[in-house]
Amino acid sequence: MASVAGAVVYPNDNAGNQSAPVKLGTSGGNVKDNNTANTACCIGTLGSLIQRPAGTFFILSNNHVLDRSAQGAPGEAIDQPGEAMCPAGSQGLQVGTLVQGAPLKPASGTTGPSPSNVDAAIASVTGAIDTSDPILDLGAAGATSIAAAPPSSTTVAPSVGLAVAKSGRTTGLTCSTVDAINETVKVDYDSSCGGPVAFTSTFSNQVDVTGGSFSGEGDSGSLIVTSATRQPVALLYAGNTTSTVGNPIGDVLNAFNNGTAPTIVGLPGPQAAVSCAPTASVNSVQVPGSFTPAVLTISEHERARVVAVKEKYEALLAKNPAVVSVDMGASGDSPGEGALVVELSRPSRTGLPAVLDGVRTKVVFSEGVAVPPRELTAQDIGSATSVKEAHVANLMSSPGIQGVGVGRSKDNPDETAIVIFTVTGMPHPDIPPVLDGIRTQVIEGTRFHAR
Repeated sequence: MASVAGAVVYPNDNAGNQSAPVKLGTSGGNVKDNNTANTACCIGTLGSLIQRPAGTFFILSNNHVLDRSAQGAPGEAIDQPGEAMCPAGSQGLQVGTLVQGAPLKPASGTTGPSPSNVDAAIASVTGAIDTSDPILDLGAAGATSIAAAPPSSTTVAPSVGLAVAKSGRTTGLTCSTVDAINETVKVDYDSSCGGPVAFTSTFSNQVDVTGGSFSGEGDSGSLIVTSATRQPVALLYAGNTTSTVGNPIGDVLNAFNNGTAPTIVGLPGPQAAVSCAPTASVNSVQVPGSFTPAVLTISEHERARVVAVKEKYEALLAKNPAVVSVDMGASGDSPGEGALVVELSRPSRTGLPAVLDGVRTKVVFSEGVAVPPRELTAQDIGSATSVKEAHVANLMSSPGIQGVGVGRSKDNPDETAIVIFTVTGMPHPDIPPVLDGIRTQVIEGTRFHAR
């Protein structure tokens, strides 16, 4: 008798009305965050709680969620579910009042660096908030629901490849990995709820998480934690069709240090793993469409370019006893580009050239040979970051390039890469396969926008 196993998709419990005491990771926002016609409202996520030693609790979310993109005033009401019944006019349960938004808008008013380098704000709490800070869906998965659980109060620095999770208003519980760190990125902000872009802030030292489905519109303010230990890593605030961007949590906490350093409310040390069980996303016109990964195909011109390099270097590469074959294929680091695919029978990724006559090389292992990538060291990341910083100003001067960070190469996972985020449909200068000896990786997507 055969048995069939199927994945349970749990209902999204982040967007609905809650009764007191309200758990975090839920829908919420500023009651005044409506468009000028009063026909639409904007909703984000009440991510977590922070606390100062005196025992004062604050809701932590984004500036554009609680402070209306720096247009709010202290004392404005924060509610749950953040006027979910659009058009505006119905107010949910008041859970706090706005206290402070970290400066967000560039000094020019239109484009430039964010003064605080974070998109974050805090609100004082009412008695309606559960101050033990359980976050929806961070606990164990049961038969019909996923339990709420507090995060760890112990933060960790982001690292390339780190497995992470978040629980947010729109897409519920999602899990992925950190794709790039030390990222410089441009993010668009609207003039009002649903209005045109009013300004673009540039942030540095940001965290990029893989996948357009990791977050959607309304997930802004979610706390990004390690999926293995629930330790806070970043505060989610922006995304596009391919990636999600967060402020490192250490920078967020520092933005609200008034002489007394705040901490995340939670349990000390590593905690039990997040289930990463899938939840059903909220149906909303604000949720981006599903992301289709780039198809790894190449043009006839690229094929001819790679074949010429293959014929020139195949015999030389074959002198390496680990090399089984040299073939033509598609690059993983730059969709649309061809690559010289070098098949290996055993570990020997180091020492192979990253580029030959302008053609990228891609390292694969023979079927049945499993070789995990080596761990990237602090020196690896530091060297790649130095190269990134040397080129970031020139790269970001192009309207077609919206972000530059440091990650791991997909063509040779033993090596770092300068990750360059381009805007779909916008021209940009040719991106070389390497910059100062470091591979480049291109990720194309829509413009990064506050979520």
